[in-house]
Amino acid sequence: MRIEKKILCIMLAVMVLPVASMGQKTVYNSFPDMPVDENTKLVTYQNVVTMKGNSGELYDRAYKWANKYYKNPTAVILKHDKEKGIIECVSNIPIYTLAKDGVTKTSAGYVYYTLTIEAREGRYRYTITNIHKREQAQFPIEKWLDASRPEWTVVRYDHLHQIDEAVRKLMKDIDEGMLPPKVIVDEW
Repeated sequence: MRIEKKILCIMLAVMVLPVASMGQKTVYNSFPDMPVDENTKLVTYQNVVTMKGNSGELYDRAYKWANKYYKNPTAVILKHDKEKGIIECVSNIPIYTLAKDGVTKTSAGYVYYTLTIEAREGRYRYTITNIHKREQAQFPIEKWLDASRPEWTVVRYDHLHQIDEAVRKLMKDIDEGMLPPKVIVDEW
């Protein structure tokens, strides 16, 4: 009976360990390379993309993208003005903290950001800034970049990397969503 229990334990370990290790996330020990605006001193991701199209066409693509990307676009899109070619959104990124076991994730709340998309003739620009966590008041993530602050903890490395990865994924999604629709020619 003892041998059967040992064999059963070994079989379970062989089956469970690979699955459990898939959920592990790297724990970072350095700050991500987040761009900080020289004037505002805020973490600001910004990109200008040259693309064929007038401001109205590019605005329409951006508006269509925002409505498709966000689950509740009417709550996220705060301002949209086709004449000025501007869309302003406020949304959030969930962040997690790993438990001591290194596998279990617990919610650490949400980090909010402002996304502004501006369309002009032959180009568009998007800016992601005002990244903050809502606590008793807004807590800008720029404070998380200062390891000398008394409330700073090592888990901020992981949170900042999660934010950076999510914003870069958002930027890639915007770029893909702004591509002109493919024209399908039916040659038969």
